[in-house]
Amino acid sequence: DAIHTVKPYYGLGANTALEDVSELADSLESTSTLKDAVQLFSDKRAGEANALVTISRNMDRPGKLGTAAFIVPLILDGIFHQLAPALFAPSMFAMFQKEGVTFRGMQFRKRADRFVQLGILGSLFYCMFAGAKALVSLVSRKLGTHEGVVGAAAVASAALVSFVKKALAKKSAAASRSTR
Repeated sequence: DAIHTVKPYYGLGANTALEDVSELADSLESTSTLKDAVQLFSDKRAGEANALVTISRNMDRPGKLGTAAFIVPLILDGIFHQLAPALFAPSMFAMFQKEGVTFRGMQFRKRADRFVQLGILGSLFYCMFAGAKALVSLVSRKLGTHEGVVGAAAVASAALVSFVKKALAKKSAAASRSTR
């Protein structure tokens, strides 16, 4: 565990240490000197150790931003993997349990997934914005008013609908409590 500074609750340090012991034994058997064995072992395992430590640290950052950086990828991975399992890998935690998946491979795959996910979400938000803008433009032309007035009216209407829905939900909850 001294080489793999990972969070203890991921259960990865001891397992990775066992992999290291196996690799070190193989390195000792396949070389003639201790120096060559250590060099071979380091060449084989350094990339994996670095990837594991990076994955562990990225999954456990402090504060609200750290919590969001932990939860948002899990949610995105769950949604995208369920929608297109052939295209998107499952979450990191599910990938930890798959045999034959290396930490470097996992790290590369999640980076690729995130790049595509953000591209899809960015395109979706852009299309929504462009559609809303086109609708505001169309309505303003039909009404003969400025687009800013129509846009402000749309935002105000959405805020009013949200406020009314919340007020009705509170009223309904209070009514159900009083009938108990």
